[in-house]
Amino acid sequence: MVQDVYVWQRDWNEAVTQSVKDHANKFEHVVVLHSEVSWTQQNNPLQHITLDFDTLRSSAKGVGLTLRIGPFSGPFHADDERTQWLTNICVSMLVEAQTQQVPVFEIQLDFDCAESKLVGYRLWAQAIRAAITPTPLILTALPSWLDQNAFKNLVESVDGYVLQVHSLSRPKASGQSIELCDPLAAKRAVEIAGRLGVPFRVALPTYGYQIAFDQFGQFAGLSAETLPSHWPVKGSIQETWADPQRMAWLVNEWTNYRPKCMQGLIWFRLPVQGDRMNWSWPTLAAVREGRTPRENIISFAENSGNGLIEVFLENRGEVDGIVGKAVRMSWAKGQLVTGDGIGGFILKKRDSQTAVFTPDPESPKARIRPGQRLVIGWLRLSAISALNFTAELVAANQSANYQ
Repeated sequence: MVQDVYVWQRDWNEAVTQSVKDHANKFEHVVVLHSEVSWTQQNNPLQHITLDFDTLRSSAKGVGLTLRIGPFSGPFHADDERTQWLTNICVSMLVEAQTQQVPVFEIQLDFDCAESKLVGYRLWAQAIRAAITPTPLILTALPSWLDQNAFKNLVESVDGYVLQVHSLSRPKASGQSIELCDPLAAKRAVEIAGRLGVPFRVALPTYGYQIAFDQFGQFAGLSAETLPSHWPVKGSIQETWADPQRMAWLVNEWTNYRPKCMQGLIWFRLPVQGDRMNWSWPTLAAVREGRTPRENIISFAENSGNGLIEVFLENRGEVDGIVGKAVRMSWAKGQLVTGDGIGGFILKKRDSQTAVFTPDPESPKARIRPGQRLVIGWLRLSAISALNFTAELVAANQSANYQ
C-alpha cells in the first residue's frame, strides 16, 4: 500500500528542511504546500511559499505540489478571468519546479468548497487539468461530499482525489468528547468511495488541536500551533489528538483489505522538530507499519555534586507520554535538607530516607516526547559521600498520605 506524506509548513526553516532530509525518502511521495489563495485578501490574494527545492530534489522520491484555495461562493465559469488566473498559478507552479529540476508527479487542489458548489468547482478543475496535462490533477475531498450527486462527476473530470477522513467539529461545551478521526466512520467513507471506481488515497491525521473554552464552558477558539493572544484568560484548554493506536488499526485494516481503487495513504503531516502539536517521528514510523507505538517512560536521578540530586523522567518509547504517576526517591545515607518540584511536580516527603514528587493537580499534566528528558525536581542531602539512591515511578495516589 502506497504511503505518502504532506509537508504543510509555510515557513521552510532549518527544522523543516532537516525533517525532509531525514524522512522524505521513507515515503513514496512528498506533497508540499506551494501556494495559498485567500479571496478576502483583495490586495494580495496569493501567498507563495518559498520551498527548498534543493532538499526536495535530493531527498524525496517524488514531489507533489498543492494549491490551497480558500472559500468561494461563486459564480464559477469555465473561461473567466478568475478561472484563468487559477490555471496560470498551477502552470507557474510546474514551471518553477521544472526550472529547479524537480519533477512533479501531481498537482493537488485543496479547495475549501461548499457541498452546494461542487458543480462550479468542476469547471475550475477541468480548465486546470487541461492546462497542466500530462501532469495529473488531484483534488482533496471530504467524506460529506460522497453523498452529493455532483461529486462523482467532479472526480471523474480529474485524475483522482484524496479523501480526508480527519476533521474537527466545533464542540458545544468543555468536557465533551472530541475525536479527530473516527476509524469506523473512516472505514465507512472508504467503502462508499470505493464504489465510485475513481482512484483515491486516504489522508490520515498525525496532529492535535488545543481548544479553548471560556469561564462558562463555552467554545472560544482552537489552534493547531501556538495559543492565540485573544483567548480568554479565565477558562480552560482541552487537547485532542489523532490516536496512534486507532490509526495503526486502520493501517492494518486497509493493508489486508481495501477497495481496489484505494491506492494508499497520505499522512498529514510530516513530523518536524518543534512542531509540538504533531506526532514525533518515532510515533509515525510505528503507526505507518500498522503497530501501536511502544510506551516506556522511566525515572532516574543523578548526583550533580555537593549533595544535590536531580530527578528526571525520560521517554524511551515511541509515543508521547502524559505523566500521571509520581516518582518516589529513596536513599541509604544522608538526611534530606531541602528540595523542590519543577515543571508541574510538587515535592512531598515522608521520612528522612524517602521523598515523593507527585504531579501538581493545579498544573497541566506533563507531556514528554520520545527521546525527551524532563527535570521534575531536586533534592539536597546532608551526606555527599557514598550516595546510594533510587528513583521509581509509582501510582500518584500512593503519595496521598505523605506529609
